[in-house]
Amino acid sequence: MPRGKTTIHPKANDIDRTSRHERKRLSNGILDDVQEVSMLYNDPACVVIDDIDDIAEPKVCPSMQETTNMMQSCLDLPESSVDNRVLDREALQRMISQNRQVDIIIIMNDIITGRRKNMDDLDHVQIEELHCMIAMCRKGIRDRIKELRSEGTEASSLPLAQPVAPASGTTYGTACGTTCISSGFCEARDHGG
Repeated sequence: MPRGKTTIHPKANDIDRTSRHERKRLSNGILDDVQEVSMLYNDPACVVIDDIDDIAEPKVCPSMQETTNMMQSCLDLPESSVDNRVLDREALQRMISQNRQVDIIIIMNDIITGRRKNMDDLDHVQIEELHCMIAMCRKGIRDRIKELRSEGTEASSLPLAQPVAPASGTTYGTACGTTCISSGFCEARDHGG
């Protein structure tokens, strides 16, 4: 600590200096993130960040030569393969919905078989989806019973449907005696028989 008087000289509020520092900090963070993700997933990735002032060279990750090669290989791809790799929003939403439905089927089967004792770890949305699936399965069962009774056949004399193993080696099984994987939720339709 100095023993004499000290004067504090505030720095001028230089907007250019602070904005340039902020841009530099953000761009270095992005470069580090891309490099880390590329190493974690063992998948090549590149980034080019141009400076607003066009004074300095653009920042690239991992190097200028590797970035140029990656960008050129992407531009050289035929249009058909590019279209196959790009998902439109509807397909992405459909895939997300199907994955959520499969998760709900797994949860429901775990509850039925006794592997899951409570639902404390489920969030509100999952509980609502589970409730909806159970309601639709119950409606499908009621409709099938009504149909069988209207035909004059007692539902109790019919053999129970055997669970069908799902395709492609998945292990989540069936829900409410029917395979509801393709459509997600059980719908009030005739499931065979």
